[in-house]
Amino acid sequence: MRSRAGCSPVAPSSSGSPRATDLPDDEVPPESLRQALLDEVRARVEGAGKVTSFEGYTDLMLSAPALGFRRASPGPEAFARFGGEPGPGWEDYARDAGTDVAGRELPGDLLEEIAQSRNEAPAEPGLRAVRNGHMYTGAGDRAHQAYLSEYFEARAAASSPGDRRKILAFGAFQAREGSTAAINTYDNQIVTWGTGWGGRGLLGKVMARAVANEALRERLGRAGVCYRDRNVYDVVDLRAKRVITGQREALETLRSSVPLLRLLIHVARDPETRDVVTEAQLLTFMETSGHLPGSDAIATQALFNLVVHLKHWAPAYVDGCLDWALPQAGGGAPSVERDQDLAVLIGRYFYGKARRSRWIPSWKQFQLYCEHMKADGLDCMSDAFVRAAGPPSGDPFAEFPLPRPGRPAEPPKAQILKNAPLAGQPALECAAKGERSFRKGASGAEIKALQQALLAVGIEVRGSVDGKFGEKVEAAVKAFQAGNGLLADGVVGQRTLKALDAKLGEAGG
Repeated sequence: MRSRAGCSPVAPSSSGSPRATDLPDDEVPPESLRQALLDEVRARVEGAGKVTSFEGYTDLMLSAPALGFRRASPGPEAFARFGGEPGPGWEDYARDAGTDVAGRELPGDLLEEIAQSRNEAPAEPGLRAVRNGHMYTGAGDRAHQAYLSEYFEARAAASSPGDRRKILAFGAFQAREGSTAAINTYDNQIVTWGTGWGGRGLLGKVMARAVANEALRERLGRAGVCYRDRNVYDVVDLRAKRVITGQREALETLRSSVPLLRLLIHVARDPETRDVVTEAQLLTFMETSGHLPGSDAIATQALFNLVVHLKHWAPAYVDGCLDWALPQAGGGAPSVERDQDLAVLIGRYFYGKARRSRWIPSWKQFQLYCEHMKADGLDCMSDAFVRAAGPPSGDPFAEFPLPRPGRPAEPPKAQILKNAPLAGQPALECAAKGERSFRKGASGAEIKALQQALLAVGIEVRGSVDGKFGEKVEAAVKAFQAGNGLLADGVVGQRTLKALDAKLGEAGG
C-alpha cells in the first residue's frame, strides 16, 4: 500500500551552505524502526539540506517490487480518486507490483477512466478485420506519407553517406512494408506495429526508444499500457479487470482491443508524438535490418534496398550473403553491372539458406521485392532466376561453400585471374597472389581447371582431364613455362598462373 504522506521535500539550509539539521529530541519518534529510517534519511541528505518534518509508515509484510517493475504514468496523480486524493494507479495492480492490491481486480472507476482514455483515439476506417486479427497499412494516408517523406529527406540530408543510404532505404519501405502507423495482428507476431516491427521480434527495441518520451509514455499509460523491457508489457484487460503482465499474454490482450490498436495508429500520426515514433522505428532499422557489413561494395541504392528488405523479412537468411556473393561477382570497383550479378547471387543465397530451415519465404513476395528494386533503378526482372515459377531447388553452396561461421567479414579483394577456367577458383587465386603453389602430387578442382587451361592455350596434356597433378601435367607445365620465358621447373606459382591467364585472354579475344 502506498503511503499518503512521507518525508517532506528537502529544504536548503538557511545559513547559505547546505547542511543537515538535527530535530529536537522530543520530536524524534520513539520506535526503533522510525529512528532507523530517520537516521538513514539524515545520512542521505547530509550536505544538501535539512529534514523539516517526519511522518510516514512502512509495512514489512509486503514484498518489494520485482526486478524490472516500473510505472507507466508519472505517479498516482494521473488517476485522482477517493474524492480527489491520490489512490493506487492501475500499475499498482500488476501481480509483481509489491503493493497490497497487486494481482487484484481493478476497481470500476479506474477501469472506466482507462476505457475512456482508449476511446479518445479516433476511429480509423482503414483498420479492417483480416483472418483472426486486423490490418492497417497506412498507404492511403497521404498526409502522413507526405510527413514521412519530408522527415526522411531532412534526416538523410544531414547524415553521413552510410547512414543516408539506410535512411533512404527505410523511407522506401513506407508504402511497401507499411507506414510507421501500420497495424497487423493476424500472424504469429501477435501484434506488428509500424514498418514491420513484430511483437515477438524487434517491436521491443522500438517501444524501448518510444516510451523514453514522456508524452508518449503518459499517453499509453493513461490507456492502461506500459512497456517494461525485453518485450514484456503490462496491459489492462478491461474484460478480466486485471493487469496482464508478460509477452504473449499481454500482446494477446492488446490484439483483442480495437481501441488500443487505434491508439497505436493515432500516436504514430499525432503531431505531438509522431516524431518520437518515427525516430524510434528509424533508429531501430538502422541498428538492425539496415546494418549490412560490407555494403560499401554495393554500388546502387536499389540493390541496398533489396538486401536490407530481405534482411528485414528474414535476417538469418541474409547474414553473410555479401561474403559469399562478392567473390563470384568478380573484383574491381562497385558498378551497376556487378550489382545486377550480386542481386541474383544474393537471391540464390537467400533461398539456399531457406532450404536448410523449415520456413521457405514466399517466392511471389521475393519477385515483388525485385520489382521494387527495378522501380528503384536496378532491373533484374529479365534474369531467368528471377523469372522462374518458383524458388530454386538446387544447392547454391555445392560449388561455393558458405563462409565459415565465426570468421569476421572482410572487405572484398580484387580478383587477379580473369579468364575461364582459372577464374573463380579460390585456390588458384591464392597462388596468383603468391600465397601458395602447386606441384606434382596435388589434386582437386583447381588442378582440373589448370589442365583445361593448358589445353585451351595449345599445350598438350596427355591423358584425361582428371584433376590429378602427375608426371604428364608436370611435363605440360614445363612446356608452357619454357615457351613463355619462365623457369621451367614444373611448379605452378604466381608467375606461371598470371602468364597462363594472359594467354587465355589472348585466345579468348
